Amino acid sequence: MAGIVAHIRSCPRCHHGVVRLSTALIARSPLTCDQCRARFPAYYEATRPEYPLVHMREAEMLKVVLHLGSCDACREEYEELVLLSELEERDEGL
Repeated sequence: MAGIVAHIRSCPRCHHGVVRLSTALIARSPLTCDQCRARFPAYYEATRPEYPLVHMREAEMLKVVLHLGSCDACREEYEELVLLSELEERDEGL
């Protein structure tokens, strides 16, 4: 499982922290939607490849990855958070 986290941190396609996973891995997701969403800020910061501002334990990161891999609602919300955060980081604001 550590390989998944290492991949997310290094892959240009997956650096947003949103990856599609196999059904076998998704079945292991122990988080509820509320628990997953509560981890979004830390997960976002931990998956920034150039400047991770937060360290997230691999086990915690994997829980979020598994949930995002199976929950369309959380994945959509997280992708919106990424977009807004990147706009803010570029100082483009809304």
